[in-house]
Amino acid sequence: MLKHNTNPLNEVQLEIMNALMGYEDDKNLISKKQATKRLFQARRAIEERRERHSLAKHIDREAWYDSL
Repeated sequence: MLKHNTNPLNEVQLEIMNALMGYEDDKNLISKKQATKRLFQARRAIEERRERHSLAKHIDREAWYDSL
């Protein structure tokens, strides 16, 4: 029968593991924040384009009425 190595982790090993897990969590959080920021910028760019397009229609109509 095989014996499993069941040495408990010492305090230093636990500190290292916790630090690595914390680093991964921080990295994931930063990645999510960056993705959210990019999504917000994309949405804002779409809104601005729609606003410009809408305003361009109104400006063209006003110029057309002024020429009558």
